[in-house]
Amino acid sequence: MSEMDYDEWDDDDDDNYDDDDDDMGSDECFDEPAVVQQDSLFEVLDESTCEAMAKKQVVEVAEILCCDIDVAQTLLRHFKWDREKLTEDYMNDPDTTAKKAGIHLGTDASIVHLPGDPGQVRVGGTPQPASSMPAITCQICYDEKTDYSALACGHPFCNECYAVYVQHKIADEGYDCVYARCPEEKCKLLLSSALVGSLLADKSHCERVQRFQRASSLSRSFVDDNAGIKWCPGADCGRAVRARPGTVGVGCKCGTRFCFQCGQDDHSPTTCADLKKWLVKCKDDSETFNWLVANTKACPKCGTSIEKNGGCNHMTCKNGACKYEFCWVCCGAWKDHSGSFYACNKYDPEKDKDNPDSQKKDSSRQALERYLHYYTRYTNHDQSLKLELAAKENMEKKVKEMESLGTNTWMDCQYLFEANEALHECRYALKFTYVYAFYLPEKHNFRVHFEMQQSELETQTEDLAGLLEQPVAEIERMKVVNSYQMAKKRLRHLFEIVEQRQRAEEEGGSSSSDAQ
Repeated sequence: MSEMDYDEWDDDDDDNYDDDDDDMGSDECFDEPAVVQQDSLFEVLDESTCEAMAKKQVVEVAEILCCDIDVAQTLLRHFKWDREKLTEDYMNDPDTTAKKAGIHLGTDASIVHLPGDPGQVRVGGTPQPASSMPAITCQICYDEKTDYSALACGHPFCNECYAVYVQHKIADEGYDCVYARCPEEKCKLLLSSALVGSLLADKSHCERVQRFQRASSLSRSFVDDNAGIKWCPGADCGRAVRARPGTVGVGCKCGTRFCFQCGQDDHSPTTCADLKKWLVKCKDDSETFNWLVANTKACPKCGTSIEKNGGCNHMTCKNGACKYEFCWVCCGAWKDHSGSFYACNKYDPEKDKDNPDSQKKDSSRQALERYLHYYTRYTNHDQSLKLELAAKENMEKKVKEMESLGTNTWMDCQYLFEANEALHECRYALKFTYVYAFYLPEKHNFRVHFEMQQSELETQTEDLAGLLEQPVAEIERMKVVNSYQMAKKRLRHLFEIVEQRQRAEEEGGSSSSDAQ
């Protein structure tokens, strides 16, 4: 999205991003200050809003460039809705810019049959009888035909061949079919909706026509080709999210949270690159290799990997060409494990000091244990999140039960929904904090600070979860409210120190670049 597009974040838009600092700072019933709500960095848009925003830009561009609405729409689509770049290029060389975009600015030589009246055809926009059309040789089938069509460029092809061409474009290219061009080899003119509708007027092609219309939709192009707007990935949602530059985690009204940069689930505070590496690591065979190194031993003679499957330490290599017998404990020859030669019970710290296999095993075991430390906590929070989502769905029953006790109204119990939402946010973030921590440098002062904040958030989250799991009669409003407010504050502090580190690294990188 160009800088011009962000001008739309005007004063009216800012009214939609509530700042409740004053409201939340006056409550004196908590031991800790209430959470300060940040201005929202994104806005959820429905399809009609996207359509209206797109039409507004089309009209503005048409007025600036003094061109038709259809031309402005095609130009914006070609320039990915970058109005600044579009205006600059078009003002400098309108003919070349239009040609690259697939627009015909010369005399209209189109030939389009009217779907409702087979006997009529529009030539250059003027109706005339189809019987008056001279015969031409179709450049696809090379047959002489009088039933043919053409775009504004005037390249004619028989309707039968043209229709098959359009059908294949729609079926094979999906939403990119809107960029399909004239069948003439060197012609770059885009297919028009009018031509597609006339060629596929038969009811059997209704689905393909609708698919082309969806691909040509202004709202779809406005979102698909606009770097500052993305569709919500939630099932059957249909909404889009517009975000300010640099925004990472966003949420839709349907409840779906996702990363605006990579489209995955919202994974704050970990980066997109680290999440990608983590997901690969969780599935990669490298972890299987680490397990093999940590749980198997190589035959001292031939190197074949051997897993112990019994209690006896007397091992025999299964390699038919080897059959070496050795001790599982020390990997020494079994023939030496008798009489005064037996020394497996004595610890010799120097024995494997220079043994590369032993060093490899120790480092692999350590790496595996470190990975499992973070992975088990990552999956534990993921599992807790699923269980708490199920409990969240039952919260309404809990509220009704609380109402039935006669001491609270429905409005009095709304704090339980707010607490559930806070618990979900904290648990969700904690899941990805372990991915973030896994990729932090081992010896770094920030790691100590981060793990301290992570621990405080985890403790507060578990406290809140325990309070919400209590029987209805034992739930204390002030304890729950204080706990979820504190949890939100801990979460905010965690994100703040991560953002501070990112800013410091960016400034440090910029300083280094300037110094060079």
